[in-house]
Amino acid sequence: MNIEFIAGTKCRPNDPHTTGVALAMIAAALLSLAACSKPEASAPAPRPALAYKIAVGAGAETELYAGEIRARHEVDHAFRVGGKIIQRLVDAGATVKKSQPLARLDAQDVALSADAARAQLAAQQADSDYAASELTRYQDLFAKGFVSKSALDQKLNAANAAKARLAAQRAQAEVSINQAGYATLLAELDGVVTQINAEAGQVVAAGQAVMKIADPREKELLISAPESKIGEFKAASAKPALTANLRVALWSQPGKYYAARIREIGGAADTITRTYPVRLSIQQPDEAIQLGMTAYSVFGSANESTTLAVPLSALYVKGGVTGVWLIAADGKVALKPVTVLQYRETSAFIKPEAGGVKAGDVIVAAGVHKLREGEVVKPISDPLVTGDGKVAYIPTATDVPAVAQQ
Repeated sequence: MNIEFIAGTKCRPNDPHTTGVALAMIAAALLSLAACSKPEASAPAPRPALAYKIAVGAGAETELYAGEIRARHEVDHAFRVGGKIIQRLVDAGATVKKSQPLARLDAQDVALSADAARAQLAAQQADSDYAASELTRYQDLFAKGFVSKSALDQKLNAANAAKARLAAQRAQAEVSINQAGYATLLAELDGVVTQINAEAGQVVAAGQAVMKIADPREKELLISAPESKIGEFKAASAKPALTANLRVALWSQPGKYYAARIREIGGAADTITRTYPVRLSIQQPDEAIQLGMTAYSVFGSANESTTLAVPLSALYVKGGVTGVWLIAADGKVALKPVTVLQYRETSAFIKPEAGGVKAGDVIVAAGVHKLREGEVVKPISDPLVTGDGKVAYIPTATDVPAVAQQ
């Protein structure tokens, strides 16, 4: 090998040691050049993305009013006489039948009053009998000419007055006797005890509410309508077709709806809240609806095809343009412009632009500002929230196919 210089070293021909060193240095130089070349780029792994499926008809929820499940018939029960409660026979939540005893008062005072009324009635009965006997005797004497007409008229008036006093005393005695029976509070209807306002040992006045009983067979939702909406409520009540989409849902079961109708609208606003009480009759309630539960009413929109509901976290705003990221079948995302019609606490009502999203599409629900057009994502869901239409949607094979491995 005829090499004069390698890296500044003079080489002698036919020198094995020099030749080996030169070859090693050449190999090192080639490896150094190879290391400087760029490796082939590998495809990035799909980014996990929280997915949301736009529910059909979700945009119909244009008006929401929170309220409480109440019974159509609720009765406050109170003693008709005052006194000290000595026994309460039922507890809150108990099911009672009509005329069932609920509580008892100390009946000693009303019993003594009834005894006094009976005694007075007996005394008045004696006076009436005496007056009637006197009248009979004077009639005989008048017929024989022993007394004048004036004396007979006096006895007649006395007998009539005694008879009237007897009738009054008999009525008063019946009141006192009835009051003795009022010492026991009876249920006025079949129902459930929803409220207890007094306990044994407490002194209550006549008419003071002791407990409340509700009939659970007819359940309603009591809501409060603002002054600005009361006209719409009255119009909808007059024309049931306007409330064809009126529904009721429980906060404990937000995905389940019950058909309802407007049954009653209050005639005057509340003096404090300035809202009108409105009662919505639930058409087919089931066992899931219990008295006192928190629920809300949903007034459906007449145009459900163009209005959609999406989570607030799904909106992507940049440069004055608002859109959502649509997840395609291959996992790629595309920004679709939308028009926001109304903002809610956790969602927004949108109107898609031409060629935009529609009901049933799957969009990205969170982290939208970290995405890029055409980026591949892997739809995932929040394990704590499941179900179609929720913020966290569990995709299936038919909804969002698995992203192909790169």
